[in-house]
Amino acid sequence: MRSVFRQATREAHDRLDALAADLPVSSDRHYARFLRAQFAARSAMEAGFATIAPPQAGPPPVQTQLIVEDLTELGHGLPCALARPALSSAAHALGAAWVIAGSSLGNRTMLARRHKAGLTTAERFLSDQAMPDYFTSLLRVIENPANRAMENSAIEGAFITFRLFEAAFLAECMEMAA
Repeated sequence: MRSVFRQATREAHDRLDALAADLPVSSDRHYARFLRAQFAARSAMEAGFATIAPPQAGPPPVQTQLIVEDLTELGHGLPCALARPALSSAAHALGAAWVIAGSSLGNRTMLARRHKAGLTTAERFLSDQAMPDYFTSLLRVIENPANRAMENSAIEGAFITFRLFEAAFLAECMEMAA
């Protein structure tokens, strides 16, 4: 199911990458924008997972506190959280968790790029191991979908999550441009 997820959501993933890819390494100011977008979206997702979690895997680890600590270290305030996503089934939550957990795969790369650029502050979120560990356990669940309807619903949950993160990054990019 992982390859099905990847193929179905490739365009959404590419759009989000285009919005966020360079923010963490260009400067601490841009990194704070990246963290603010992460906080806005992850706060909403954490609220969603509090009401419905992926089957067998449970909700992803809470990471907003790490982001709060990183933003505080950088001297930046918190944005408002976005509205809780409309996850209406455990399969939606599974797809959402796949997006959230999968995003952690790039965190180590971002951290290394920040270090290479001489930026070594506020590393709690990027260096946290809880989400990559969760992703590993989530993959075992994803590889065995119950049926095609569950797979389709999980893909819709992934799209809901990508749209939420896109909105958070667009809001930060617009604020940065203002």
